[in-house]
Amino acid sequence: MEGTSTFPLPSTTDHVRYTDGVLTLDGLALDGLVADVGTPAYVYSLDVMAAAMERARAAFAPLGGQVSYSVKVNSNQAVLARMVRLGAGFDVVSGGELSRVLAAGGDPARTTFAGVGKTDEELALAVRHDVLVNIESADECEALNRVAAALGRRVRCGIRVNPGVTVDTLAPMQTGSAKAKFGLPATEARALLDACLAGRYPQLSLLGVHMHVGSQVPEPSGMVRAAEVLLDLLEYAQQRGLDEFRRFDLGGGFPIDYGGPAVPTVEEFAAALTPLLGGRRDLDVYLEPGRSIAGPAGVLVAQVLYRKHRPGQRMLVLDTGMHHLIRPALYRTDVHRILPVVAGPSAGPTVVVGPVCESTDTFAESAELPDLAPGDLVAFMDAGAYGMVMASHYNTNRKPPEIVIENGAARVARPREQWSSLFASERP
Repeated sequence: MEGTSTFPLPSTTDHVRYTDGVLTLDGLALDGLVADVGTPAYVYSLDVMAAAMERARAAFAPLGGQVSYSVKVNSNQAVLARMVRLGAGFDVVSGGELSRVLAAGGDPARTTFAGVGKTDEELALAVRHDVLVNIESADECEALNRVAAALGRRVRCGIRVNPGVTVDTLAPMQTGSAKAKFGLPATEARALLDACLAGRYPQLSLLGVHMHVGSQVPEPSGMVRAAEVLLDLLEYAQQRGLDEFRRFDLGGGFPIDYGGPAVPTVEEFAAALTPLLGGRRDLDVYLEPGRSIAGPAGVLVAQVLYRKHRPGQRMLVLDTGMHHLIRPALYRTDVHRILPVVAGPSAGPTVVVGPVCESTDTFAESAELPDLAPGDLVAFMDAGAYGMVMASHYNTNRKPPEIVIENGAARVARPREQWSSLFASERP
């Protein structure tokens, strides 16, 4: 029967639901989707990602906002190709991500390259393809100018500013605080601008400013405070004759609902920024959402291998672990809702662990689940972001396959690896 479940489904969407007691994504039963490829397996709805991208565009359209997709959250070629068809720009943080975007048909002129540790090889790749580079240090300015000169090219640049704003999210997700490794403090950014105006970096064409205050930003005011810092720097540059200095990149960080307290919507962020940025003709607003685009669109389906019992505890051992979904172990918090693929009455709090030989390979200490047995399936909600992209081969395990759903049809976008492929390039 439609909606048969005693378990908490995501409150912000209806693409995940129980139908006749079986968990579905975009109307397709998860147990059927993984029947041929096996478990564990990632499953993504490309249509849900596209709808989230269009929602972000609509929310920031009154500000003239242009929306790029943050590749680091999910870089599968099928995902990138869908973003290309939507006309999205891209935000990359490595040469590998840039190569993925180029292979998917992404427009390099609408791609930005951020990151605190770009190598000469990566900078050269960006310069050759006319990718805008967001500079994070004075030393990087020197390196980029040198690389561009060697290639006989000028390069479009932005300055990533550390606004010194701390938002109330997990400490490892705070990227705009004064102690964060990202970006330049405003005073150093001004000095860098002055150096460019003085002709120190002739290969660089400075076009604007960039920031990213953090992930899972819990309320808009922190982003507004950071935007005020960027606006001061933009006006400083324009007052000194850099009329083309118009790019105003707010980054991303829009939160998604993992089942905890209510989070603000992308529309609420846009509304909070409107008094500061609305009606300005001297800047072009850019955004780089990622988690809010891909996170709710994906699930990780896993199988129960074994049951264990500890004093006062029920424990389930799954065939997936921190090598496939590391963030619960990395941040030591229960992030993802774990739902049974086949609904049933709750048997009470359950410890859910993976097979990796690490005590931190624990997904939940008290998940509400039925009395599941070996062979039964569970699904991790909101696993479309920071899942597969952070997967590893630890313990010489294979990475899961990735299945995508588009227009009501499912296909394997990345098959499961073979054991032999894990060491095929090694030499005894």
